[in-house]
Amino acid sequence: AQRRQYRLLHEGKQSSMSDKRVQKLESIGFQWSLVRQTDDALKWNVMFGELKSFKAKHGHCNVPQRAGKLGSWVDSQQRQYQLLQEGMQSNMSDKRIQKLQSSMSDERIQ
Repeated sequence: AQRRQYRLLHEGKQSSMSDKRVQKLESIGFQWSLVRQTDDALKWNVMFGELKSFKAKHGHCNVPQRAGKLGSWVDSQQRQYQLLQEGMQSNMSDKRIQKLQSSMSDERIQ
């Protein structure tokens, strides 16, 4: 019922859903979409979590390439971002860029 009312609200139709209710539901982690993350998105989010842990421990996100999976992943993100900047095909989305930039404001992916 919540998802249906939310959809009606966003379609500009009559709905019992209020902005206050949306905020309350989102504050407890309510998912508006039942679509599960793809394996790629799930893996990306896991690696992003590892990057945040690395930064918490080391104070920066300059992960050496030789630092295993995380180093390779960071290098891959930089390559994907560069491809995007050059107008080439990339799997780097705006959402991923925002997440990376919010965590790495003074770091290598810029």
